[in-house]
Amino acid sequence: MRCMEDGALTITTEDVYTLLGVRRDGIATVVDLVADGAPSARLRAEAMLREHASCEAVEVWRDGGLVEKIQRSSAPAV
Repeated sequence: MRCMEDGALTITTEDVYTLLGVRRDGIATVVDLVADGAPSARLRAEAMLREHASCEAVEVWRDGGLVEKIQRSSAPAV
């Protein structure tokens, strides 16, 4: 994110993470966007696994590239 002279925040594409909730058969059924950095993207991905029982994994994408794939078995339980 960038701060403009008037104090407004702008979000650039490199700041946005796309999260894809992926079923066991490889189909993405849930999509979310995070514009607050990698730690927030990971936390949101873990939350998506808790919220969506059909998701086997969440893929974290940024600027067209896969950053991380979080498997249900490796996400912390709450």
